Amino acid sequence: MTGIALRRAAGTVLAAAIAILGAPGAARAASTIVVRPGDSIQAAVDQANPGDTILVEPGTYTEAGRPCPTELGELCAVVVSKDGISLLGQPVPGHPVLLENPGGQDQGIAVARSADPACLTDATQRVQGSTVSGFTVDDFGGYGVFLYCVDHWRITRTTTRDDLEYGIFPSHSGFGRVDHSFASGAQDTGIYVGQSHDVRMDHDVATDNVSGFEIENSTNVRADHNEATGNTGGILSFILPFLDTHVNANNRIDHNFVHDNNRGNTCAGGEVCLVPVGTGILLVSADANSVADNLVTGNNSLGIAVTNFCVVTHLSPEECAGLDFEPNPDGNLIASNRLSGNGADPDPSIAPFPGADLLWDGTGIGNCWVRNRFESSFPSPLPCS
Repeated sequence: MTGIALRRAAGTVLAAAIAILGAPGAARAASTIVVRPGDSIQAAVDQANPGDTILVEPGTYTEAGRPCPTELGELCAVVVSKDGISLLGQPVPGHPVLLENPGGQDQGIAVARSADPACLTDATQRVQGSTVSGFTVDDFGGYGVFLYCVDHWRITRTTTRDDLEYGIFPSHSGFGRVDHSFASGAQDTGIYVGQSHDVRMDHDVATDNVSGFEIENSTNVRADHNEATGNTGGILSFILPFLDTHVNANNRIDHNFVHDNNRGNTCAGGEVCLVPVGTGILLVSADANSVADNLVTGNNSLGIAVTNFCVVTHLSPEECAGLDFEPNPDGNLIASNRLSGNGADPDPSIAPFPGADLLWDGTGIGNCWVRNRFESSFPSPLPCS
């Protein structure tokens, strides 16, 4: 245990901590491992048993790295593959717990056993219980914090900066929460929930990304009380073809402040390159999503839009017929939002549609706009309004 201090926490204190964090193992005498500057976080993870807590003191940490379980051929700084590990940075004002890429590493913190999509139905391939808190994760070549096939998890009070593709990325995961976190500088998405279910993103800030927040091919996700500003697009909820899950439904986007998302699109590839500069909230082929009680202002192309994947991607009828999902957006509710100053200088890519506070491409059934306060819409009037 060179350089790593190990202590046994008192039973009552530990039980309370585990109850708060929701990690498994409350019935056993778990341990707390303290990591200090100069120590290895990965060495502490390797030493830990399921249910243990790892406390990381303020300082700058670089790791030797090891192969990522989530992406073959890539290197991760820290890999967690055990159940119930709580990885807790302990920053103090002016002194963060900073995990930096020393060069050549693709992911900062990865929580996963493998990248096998069979984990969707095979519980033995899933990680049960994980907490990541209090870290600043900078300059990794792909992801800042990546969870794959993890249940009962939380990422909180975590900052990701200039991680090339994504800041915080839970995928194939469920019953989790990303809260009170910050993401900037991603050339794809700051905080992203993909192919997951029963996740909450709340009280987060995303700025200077291509997309601030995204919900992709997921169900029962709530994005609330977040701020998205200075991105190309603020909040997106959509479905993409030929992935492991084939639905985007029953998601809720509410009580967010989505403003001034007019950053140039600097994507490195993929569908995110199609996000128009000046997008507020965008639903693409989503079903039964609710967008309510948001404040949406100053986005140059659109405030809140509902559209069809084939329209956005300009697919031919033959290409559209070959998708593995029905592309119409159906049954979405856009209610009680306040919108102003959107659509004043629309990206040419949204043509033939105009810029507007509220925009619909006319596809799908059962979509409803009600009790919104806005200055412009297309078409006018919108259904239910």
